[in-house]
Amino acid sequence: MSEMNLRTCTVTRIVPFEDNVRLFCLDSSLPFTPGQFVTLFDEQGKSCYFALASPPSKKECIELLVKKNSGVSEYLFKKKVGDMVSLKGPLGKGFPLDPFVGKNLLFIGVGTAIAPLRSTLITALERRSDFNRIALYFGTLTPNHVYFGEEMKEWHKKGAEIHITVTFPDETWDSHSGFVQDILSQSDDPLHETVAYVCGMKEMVEATIKVLKERMVPESLILQNF
Repeated sequence: MSEMNLRTCTVTRIVPFEDNVRLFCLDSSLPFTPGQFVTLFDEQGKSCYFALASPPSKKECIELLVKKNSGVSEYLFKKKVGDMVSLKGPLGKGFPLDPFVGKNLLFIGVGTAIAPLRSTLITALERRSDFNRIALYFGTLTPNHVYFGEEMKEWHKKGAEIHITVTFPDETWDSHSGFVQDILSQSDDPLHETVAYVCGMKEMVEATIKVLKERMVPESLILQNF
């Protein structure tokens, strides 16, 4: 593992979510573009990419939303507050906002892929007057898997439309159910002068891009962050 651009950060906070998902807060003032990611290393030098979930304006730390799997994420889940981790970054082209002042912004993602969208959406809301309609379509497994649900209420208060759909609803759920791309295709929301920021599993992204093109969103305005 090259030492060039390697940062050592302290874990300052860990927030648990459902289904072996945690938000890790690291004490780094890393400058980055919303939507970018970092490479995290374990003690053997193995690495994995994680999107930055916090906005660049949060100078005191960076946040990573991580689902536990094998490999580096399992290593990260063994960490406690006060432990150290090593990372490189930022990487990727991110989700630019400056070229799209005056346009509508549409954020579409599923599961933990909400992370880079959260970073970008919060940044857009910090400069709310620069944009027209701001809307989030977020798909997840069950009502218990709505990451940042309380934050989404605040985003709505600040001027973002929030549309949540779950794949497996229960008796408590009274909103959308089904795949996020299907909800988007059935929606009559206007998509003129709209920039779409898309993040998620390959199949979901491909299906979403197909729907957006069918709804006349130009390919040049359908953005991914890598």
